[in-house]
Amino acid sequence: MSSPLQPQLVKDIDAALARIQASDPSAAGPHWGAMHKLLLKAKIDPQAIMRLVGARDTAELTRAVARAKGEEVAESSDGTSSDTGASNAEGTTANAAPSQEFELSVLQDALRMFRKRVKLSQLDADSKLGVGPMSGTGQHRIQAMLPPRDYPWGVWEALVKAGKLRRDADGFYSIVEQPGGAHW
Repeated sequence: MSSPLQPQLVKDIDAALARIQASDPSAAGPHWGAMHKLLLKAKIDPQAIMRLVGARDTAELTRAVARAKGEEVAESSDGTSSDTGASNAEGTTANAAPSQEFELSVLQDALRMFRKRVKLSQLDADSKLGVGPMSGTGQHRIQAMLPPRDYPWGVWEALVKAGKLRRDADGFYSIVEQPGGAHW
């Protein structure tokens, strides 16, 4: 970075980082939003910020904050650096939490939230003009959607590994229909 950060901005970034690290991952959404705004003020690459915030990767966020403050930082464990753009969105998503294990209740809550969002999105799509028996057009079913950002990407990847969700293109996920309607 060519110019040093303002002292107040450094304090705000450090405070936001501490709030993210201290909060429960499922309730950290507002803290990540605040961090996103602070990193934009710090003139960090917007694409790198989106990868960090989207993946909810606190370890990489800590390294990015240290780099923004001008500190020497070791490379991440996978050999990539967030400000070089060496990792793509899928690579970050897949590596966001490979070793994290989530409690069954967190996975159940995330899956319940995903199903509810799909249902509400479908109801919203069905209420639009041009859909229905009187318009002559068939109903279009929502096949996949972006997962809610209330949970880190590692939770959605754990649900893929558990066979509850299927990863589609560009970060979209779809529900895997269970035989006999079996749910958790």
